[in-house]
Amino acid sequence: MPDTPLLDIKGLRVGFDTETGPVVAVDGIDLTLAPGRTLGLVGESGCGKSVTAFSIMRLLPQPHGTILSGQILFNGHDLAAAPLPSLCRLRGREISMIFQEPMTALNPVHPIGRQLAEAVSLHDPAPTAEVRRRCVEMLTRVRIPAPEARMNEYPHQLSGGMRQRIMIAMALINKPKLLIADEPTTALDVTVQAQILRLISDLQKEMGMGVILITHDLGVIAETCDDVAVMYAGRIVERAPVRELFAHPRHAYTRGLLASIPRLDSTPKTRLPAIPGQVAAITDFVEGCRFAQRLGLDPGTTRPPLIEIAPDHWVENFPSMLQAV
Repeated sequence: MPDTPLLDIKGLRVGFDTETGPVVAVDGIDLTLAPGRTLGLVGESGCGKSVTAFSIMRLLPQPHGTILSGQILFNGHDLAAAPLPSLCRLRGREISMIFQEPMTALNPVHPIGRQLAEAVSLHDPAPTAEVRRRCVEMLTRVRIPAPEARMNEYPHQLSGGMRQRIMIAMALINKPKLLIADEPTTALDVTVQAQILRLISDLQKEMGMGVILITHDLGVIAETCDDVAVMYAGRIVERAPVRELFAHPRHAYTRGLLASIPRLDSTPKTRLPAIPGQVAAITDFVEGCRFAQRLGLDPGTTRPPLIEIAPDHWVENFPSMLQAV
C-alpha cells in the first residue's frame, strides 16, 4: 500500500449561513481512504454524510455552504484550497460521484448517448465516432442490453435500475481514481440493488479505484466495505475495519444501529428495537456528547476525543456511551 493515501480528510468543518445565523453541519471529521479500498459512511439522515461528500467535490450550495477549516487531501493535493479551474479538471475524471437521486439526476430532454458523450468530451476531446464507441463500450460493461439502441433513448424510457446503471456508466467512463456513491441503491428493489452493488465492486477491482459508499443499510456496509465510519450529528463517533466494528461495536449509537437491523431469529410479530429520540436540530447541537444529548443525559461541556481502543478502531470517548470490554 502506498505511503500517501488516496484521500485524507483532516479536521473538516463545513458550515452554512441560514436566516437564523451560521450553523456547522460537519464538525471536525477525519477520514482516510487507500487506493482500491471501500470506506462505508453510515448514519441517520441529517448526520452530515452527504454534506461530507459534496465537500470533497466542492459542490456545496453557493454562497451559503462553506468549508470553514480542515484539509481534503486527494493524492496529496488539498481540494479545500484548490482553485476552481483545477477542480473542474478533477471532477468527472479523477473523482466521480453517483448522486443520491438517480431518478432525477439525468437530464430528461437529452438522449442518454448525448449525456454520456458530454462526460467524455469535457475531459478528453476525441472524434465523434471514438466518443460514441467508448460510450457504447461503457454501457456494455454496466450490463445495459442493446447499448446501441439505448444511446438514442431518453431517461423516461428506462426503468429505475437502468437509469441507475446509466449514472454509474457516466461516473466511471473516465476511469476515476475515486468514486463517491451517495445512496446508490435508493428506491431500487432488492434484486436490482444486489446487481448494482456487485457491478460497482467488479468495476472497482478492475480499475483499482477507491470508493466511498454512503448508505443507511448496514447490511450493504457489511458485504461491500473494508472500513466503516459511523457518523452522528456532524461527527464521526466510531470508525474501524468493517469486521472489527460488527464484531466489537463500542459506541452506544453504533450498537443501536446494529440492534435495529431485522434478524431472521427474532420473535415473530414483535416490535423491532429502535433508538429512542431523534437527531437534534442542527441549531441545537451541543459541544459535548451529542448522542447523550439525544438520550436526555448530561452531554458535558467539552467535545469527547476519539481514542484508539484496538488497532485502527477509534471511538468517541464519553464514558456513559462506551461499552465495557
